[in-house]
Amino acid sequence: MKIPSSQSSGSFLRSPIILGGLAVVLIALIAVVALGVLGGDNGGSATKTAGTSSPKQTASSDHLTGKATATVNVRSDPGNAFQALGVLKNGTEVEIVAKSEDEKWFQIVYPPRSSLRGWVLAESLEVKGDLSGLGVATPEHIPVPVAPTSPAVTPPTTPTPSNLTPTPSPTPLAPLPDLVISGTVISGGKLVITVTDQGLGPLTSATVAVSVFDLAGTGLLGSGSAGPLTLTPGASIDVKTNYAIPAGPVQLLVIVDPQGTIPETDDTNNRLSVAIGGGGAQPTKTPTQQPTQHPTPTP
Repeated sequence: MKIPSSQSSGSFLRSPIILGGLAVVLIALIAVVALGVLGGDNGGSATKTAGTSSPKQTASSDHLTGKATATVNVRSDPGNAFQALGVLKNGTEVEIVAKSEDEKWFQIVYPPRSSLRGWVLAESLEVKGDLSGLGVATPEHIPVPVAPTSPAVTPPTTPTPSNLTPTPSPTPLAPLPDLVISGTVISGGKLVITVTDQGLGPLTSATVAVSVFDLAGTGLLGSGSAGPLTLTPGASIDVKTNYAIPAGPVQLLVIVDPQGTIPETDDTNNRLSVAIGGGGAQPTKTPTQQPTQHPTPTP
């Protein structure tokens, strides 16, 4: 059948329009797929980045804790030659704040839960924590010199037929002093300790040191020294300390020669418990640095 010319021309006009519409639809579908793929890649990248974030680092404390494995002395600085502040009992837990350069001593909070510090041997503590982050502290005081020991006496040899020369008897040792605390006074708001030699021998060219502790003997509150000086039997010396008298009453433990550097006939009578009234409750006097003669006190 022959198609009229008018209809034939209309079909040719509609065909480009239909093809153009299909092309637009295909292009739109391709764009949607491309956006979906790109969106999926971005989401995957974001998920991977969130998964590889590193956790926060928690800063460790500078202080460690330790437990005493034996009963040891607590020193003012790292070394056995320094002043003894008190005794750390076996099993006591302490806070470690520093170590010595050779890591053989630990600085601890002593007495516990206070602002004071002391040193103990590292081998006497069981440490809880890592020592690598612990700071290093240096000594603050000069060590107390160790007292010289008495010379050894060689026993006499047994005479033999070839050695009939009499062996001389050993020279008897000189009598030793005996230091005791015979009184306390207040001078200039500071505690002054009177020390007396009640022994049979003199104290010759020696420094007399005293320490003031709390009544339990665990906290060092003050100290002082006088000399070198000489004390004859029965003589006394006033040793001024740096302990300031508080406003209220307090009980103290005073020790003469706390390091045991002076040879004596009796080392068990070098400490005395005293009660200070505070506020000038006790009489005051000007201390003297020269030995004075007093009646020998009763042991």
